[in-house]
Amino acid sequence: MSIDDIKDLTLNDKWAPQLGYCEEPETPLTADTFPSKSGGKPAWLNPEHVLTVDQVTCSSCDQPMVLLLQLYTPEDHPPEAFHRMVYVFCCKTGACVKQDWTKCFKVFRSQLARENPYYPPPAITDDEGESDDDEVSNFVAKSFKAPRLCVICGVAGPKTCGQCQSASYCSREHQMVDWNMCGHKQQCKSSLTSSQQQERENVEQLRQTRVFTEKEIVSEPEGKGEDGAEEEAQAAFSKANNEDSTSNPTTENALVPAGEETAEDSEVLVDDAFLRFQLKLQLYPDQVLRYDRVEYDMPDREPLWVQQGQKPGDVIPACANCGGPRTFEFQILSTLLNFLGVSHVATDSLDWGSLYVYTCKRNCDLRDQVFVPEFIWKQDFSTDSMNFGGRGPA
Repeated sequence: MSIDDIKDLTLNDKWAPQLGYCEEPETPLTADTFPSKSGGKPAWLNPEHVLTVDQVTCSSCDQPMVLLLQLYTPEDHPPEAFHRMVYVFCCKTGACVKQDWTKCFKVFRSQLARENPYYPPPAITDDEGESDDDEVSNFVAKSFKAPRLCVICGVAGPKTCGQCQSASYCSREHQMVDWNMCGHKQQCKSSLTSSQQQERENVEQLRQTRVFTEKEIVSEPEGKGEDGAEEEAQAAFSKANNEDSTSNPTTENALVPAGEETAEDSEVLVDDAFLRFQLKLQLYPDQVLRYDRVEYDMPDREPLWVQQGQKPGDVIPACANCGGPRTFEFQILSTLLNFLGVSHVATDSLDWGSLYVYTCKRNCDLRDQVFVPEFIWKQDFSTDSMNFGGRGPA
């Protein structure tokens, strides 16, 4: 496949995915705002029932995972998915991910109907722009005892500091982290003077360093680049010149070395998947997420692979809840690593090419469950993305 063929496929996709970008939150990303975000503590869609540490423990190091990302993805059908949140958890230890990544990621889906005990139903607006606010004004939220949350990671915190009785933890590991690394040992049971208030703020800041940096994820549809008119003009110019000079095809954005390798008899081959991935990212280099869930009459969507190999194929299991098929919903790009507050220079730093999340195609009713597990796949950048004098990876 030629570079221009790949550009045509890249720029003329009928079904445009939503692209996600990281921004600093302007307001607190609390559960009642239904946020999409990376890092920080989870904003639980169901405020009464939250995940336990046993559900989000790394199977390699036995340490609690932390929230990598959560996406608010409401849907019209079925009614039980009116509010819908997908949570992705990850082990912060890059060495674990490099050893066996399948033990280091967890994905969960949570849903609530429009009429639920926790949030007022949105007002319905008629064709004239008038809304009926009676449902909202008459709504009374359910009264319940809020679960105690771990002060480090935000999952269920059944353990409590024996001295102050105010700090909750998911595990002994996070209790020791808070005591020894976050300053709770010095701040515990202190009176709330102005100086002690500052100490508590310092402790909270240190706790925030134990999870990924929190950013809000905002989205917009993918187009043809930041300046669509310029992209089309460049494409037209490139096509016209290629027709006049077919013996010297353009190598712009081809990601191959310039020089003798571009001569007519060269057999330089580039992994088509990797090239298409690069072309997509060049249009919007700040994107950290691509959302492309199948809806209504859409055909099954193909993710943006970073290489031809390492694809899940038939590995994708059926939904654990209903037994139906899972389909691709979104992928997390490696550009998100720039916003997580992790080291990029350490040999065991966290890394991936792209993470692909597959969820139940039917959006099945969770019934008595609050969370159902979904499927995640990881691809790395291939060292064979550019192959000289041979075929690309199968």
